[in-house]
Amino acid sequence: MSKELTIIIPTYNDSLEKIKCSLDSIIKQKNYDFSKLEIIVIDDNSTTSLIDWDEVLKLYAKLNIKYLKLSKNKGPGNARQVGLDNSCGEFVYFLDSGDSLYNGLVLQIFAKKKTTFCDIISTRMFDDGIKSKRLSFVFNNAYIFGIFIRREFIVNNNIRFNEFLRWEEDAYFEELLRYYNPRVISLKNTSYSYNFDSTSITRKNNHEYQNEFGGFSAMVVKSILLCDFYEKEKAYSTSINEVIRVLILCYVRFYPYLFGELNITERMHKILFLLNLLLIKSKIDTNSIEFEQLLLQKMYQRMVIYNNSVPFEMVREFINLVKNSENLDGDCLIEGTNITINELMVILGLEDNNKRVI
Repeated sequence: MSKELTIIIPTYNDSLEKIKCSLDSIIKQKNYDFSKLEIIVIDDNSTTSLIDWDEVLKLYAKLNIKYLKLSKNKGPGNARQVGLDNSCGEFVYFLDSGDSLYNGLVLQIFAKKKTTFCDIISTRMFDDGIKSKRLSFVFNNAYIFGIFIRREFIVNNNIRFNEFLRWEEDAYFEELLRYYNPRVISLKNTSYSYNFDSTSITRKNNHEYQNEFGGFSAMVVKSILLCDFYEKEKAYSTSINEVIRVLILCYVRFYPYLFGELNITERMHKILFLLNLLLIKSKIDTNSIEFEQLLLQKMYQRMVIYNNSVPFEMVREFINLVKNSENLDGDCLIEGTNITINELMVILGLEDNNKRVI
């Protein structure tokens, strides 16, 4: 039986308090017919959780909750995809365990605003950690959170989470949403509350991403997979823009290490090698004047927007460092993913008879 809305909640080794935080925010919704709602909780093969899910389902009997436990841990993207595959809502909404609907009016507003003329309803997202609100989706800054997505749009365009990504999986999914040009309604209302939790995997990953480059490997792999998709779609300009975006980000962040006095870590060597794969997969002529001009133009725009201050003249040397990066152990698992270097190269068609093309 179809529903008006499916809320998909992945969970992994979460406490009962975090689960209740999310479910309480749903059951407190005012003036909403819960018979039109289904909630799918996907347990990504928790190993330490002591939650009695039979008791949870009894406690929230008013809600139509499906609980699914996966046999193997593959990360939140895969868990959300399982939720999508088992959903029947006209719209879907992703809610991470421990986060919550912003107030008791969210579903009431959704029910009033949904129309047959939109594919995505974008709202604001409240970040409890920094006590601020921001628009979701419209300005590419909240990934998949705070948006109601028409499930038919997802299905018709075969948009899926990538099974290989553990981090950056939401950004990958969002880029596919954008590629197919959804009809978007943007509301000033806030629907999503990103609740601060110092022990959460997301918060830890974000800190490491910023300070120790922990998420950069997954970010580059995400871009490689996107370029693979764009190549099949013959969306070459989109692919070039993605490559340049990642190159600029890495150049700006790595500059003090590559051309300054800070040490280059083993993690950074791996990222440079993955960037080399990105260049090979995209087939961009990095020696062309057109590429260099576009690279410098985009870099200038980024530095103005984000107030960065690194010199332009070392960009060419940075590209050469990437292209000359040493091969890695093919059996090395890529951080933030479910695949090794060798497996990635096979997926991309960069290996032939077990002999590397590069």
